[in-house]
Amino acid sequence: MFKCFRELYETRESSLKALKRVNEELAKKSLRLTELVEKKAGAIIWILIVIYTAYFSGYTLLMHYAFRTYAWDLGIFTQSLWTTLNEGKLFYYVVELPVNPSGSFLGTHFSPILFLVLPVYALFQSPETLLIFQSFILAVGALPVYWIAKEQLNDKLSGLGLACVYLLYPALHGVNCFDFHVEAFIPLFFLLSFHYIDKGKWLKALFFTLLMISTIEFAPILVMFLAAYLLIKNRTKRDSVKNKKSITKKLFPAILMITAIAWFYTAFYVMGSINILKTSGLPGNWTNWGSSLPEVLKYIITHPTEVIPFTVIPTEKVYYLLSLLAPLLMLPTISIEILTALPWLMMASLSDYTPYYSTYFQYSAFLIGQLFVATIFSVRKMFSAHDGQRKLKLQREMIALMILTTLLISVMISPVGLPAIGSRNLTITQHTELVHSILKLVPDNASIATQNDIFPHVAQRENVYILTWPMSVRVDFILVDVKSHHFLVGFLSTLSPCEALEKTIETGKYGLFASADGVLLFKKDYDKPVGLFVPYQNLFNSDTPSVFHLLPVYRSSRVVVDLSSYSRRIIVHEPDDLPNLVWVGPYTYIFAGEYTAVFRMKTKSENLNFTIDAAADSGRIICQRILNSSNFKAFDTWQEFALNFRIDGLKQMEFRGMCESSNTSVALDYVKIVQTGP
Repeated sequence: MFKCFRELYETRESSLKALKRVNEELAKKSLRLTELVEKKAGAIIWILIVIYTAYFSGYTLLMHYAFRTYAWDLGIFTQSLWTTLNEGKLFYYVVELPVNPSGSFLGTHFSPILFLVLPVYALFQSPETLLIFQSFILAVGALPVYWIAKEQLNDKLSGLGLACVYLLYPALHGVNCFDFHVEAFIPLFFLLSFHYIDKGKWLKALFFTLLMISTIEFAPILVMFLAAYLLIKNRTKRDSVKNKKSITKKLFPAILMITAIAWFYTAFYVMGSINILKTSGLPGNWTNWGSSLPEVLKYIITHPTEVIPFTVIPTEKVYYLLSLLAPLLMLPTISIEILTALPWLMMASLSDYTPYYSTYFQYSAFLIGQLFVATIFSVRKMFSAHDGQRKLKLQREMIALMILTTLLISVMISPVGLPAIGSRNLTITQHTELVHSILKLVPDNASIATQNDIFPHVAQRENVYILTWPMSVRVDFILVDVKSHHFLVGFLSTLSPCEALEKTIETGKYGLFASADGVLLFKKDYDKPVGLFVPYQNLFNSDTPSVFHLLPVYRSSRVVVDLSSYSRRIIVHEPDDLPNLVWVGPYTYIFAGEYTAVFRMKTKSENLNFTIDAAADSGRIICQRILNSSNFKAFDTWQEFALNFRIDGLKQMEFRGMCESSNTSVALDYVKIVQTGP
């Protein structure tokens, strides 16, 4: 027995020694890997930048191809740059002529940065160029994040980790995935400016500050707060030696403040000179508090009991704040550097304009750089009491946790995370390809009126307009997609494209040149047969992923799950429901032609008396059919019933069902519309 225990002991000892050797070997490999990463950190940053740029360039190009880019704003910037290069008109665009008669973008926003964008766009004139360039500019912001973090935390690995957090940051992705905007330059320019201020390289800092305020007229306010932060920071430090560097350090915030104030007033003067309709006050997104900056400030100060509740209502404002701070573990809130992010935090919380407090728009660019600077200084502050390896270990662990948190939150809320396979799903369908086919029929030099989501694809010409009524120009072509919800949306208090098209058709001055599954191309003075025809078809149910879907009627029906159906979610009318309309909708538009509407239904009742119909013009019945139980071949089995009808012109259609019998059970799976002829 003693021998047995001895063998067990020796085995245990040898196992422990082996495990110790393995641990030592792993520790050595880990140390070598850490040293290698630290040594190659500069190169790794650029690899990450290239990966980010490639991925988001590809994703935004896919968005563009899938008609998820818009006149506001990719179309505006594309046309502005194209007309400057090809027509000699300085940043000229047309979609906002009612509020900017000059047509120059500088009359809407003071953005001289466009002069630097111009040569990039000139290399390959296309909206795709702007999307790729924007992805690169946003990605390069990781470089100054790395520099600042490396200097402040005295650790390349920590700097590399925070650069990763920056590239994973969901608000950055939101800026990247919404068209092209000049605000996208602000994080990079702010971070570079701050980096060179921190290094005491004043001329470089001033250069990047000037670039930042050249992006948009709000940017000087960011610089004012940066200057205020530097003044406060400098007051807390006492220089033992009065030299040229320390004097410049104290003067620089004053230089920034004066420059920002002068630029702010110059920007509004230039915009007002170019655009006579441009007011000197705030845009209408802060009308709760006043029509000008002095009025707003006065009201906020004198009515705090009204203002404070407004900053957290609706709850989306709180969600916005959490989505900005949670990936950074709320760390910016414990640093004085958060002062630099206050301008937009205040402006967003005081506004009732939803995009201002959403991470899916460009406005988060006003504070992304500032939040990362605040995060870096917060990490330094948290572990300032520790020394040496202990400090290094703690800050690396904190940043590792931040990487994991940011990654998790990005998966949940980033436009390239779960939303990309849900509500923001991108799919290239046959219909998408048909729109591109129709676009090829429009000559490059032809004038055209279209809708918001098609506009960027035809923006490289002088005369391209959002379709409305009346049109200031009689264009050569009109192009719409009746399946897109943008067909229903008007801008700047004008008629929507669908309303405008109805009036245009009534004039008789445009003929249908091509029709493909709801994509309609009209040509001026065209009176020949349709050149290209692909029949329209669509399927509607209670869960159609668009604004066009079937709606249950209160107290007469409801939506339930039914796995035997095609749609999985069906509209049902049960015996205890009131006899009435069971469903209405989808209020979709279709154009002249012969059509068949197929209703897929089932019933369990022997006393069914049910009417299905097709109606247009707010309820005018075009055709209908009465169904009895005898029309169903079997109970509780899906069966299709058809209505054939013809319409002339453009009509908003409704396909309804009405139960006229009591104590009846009936269900609808879908309504499918198929065009059988022009």
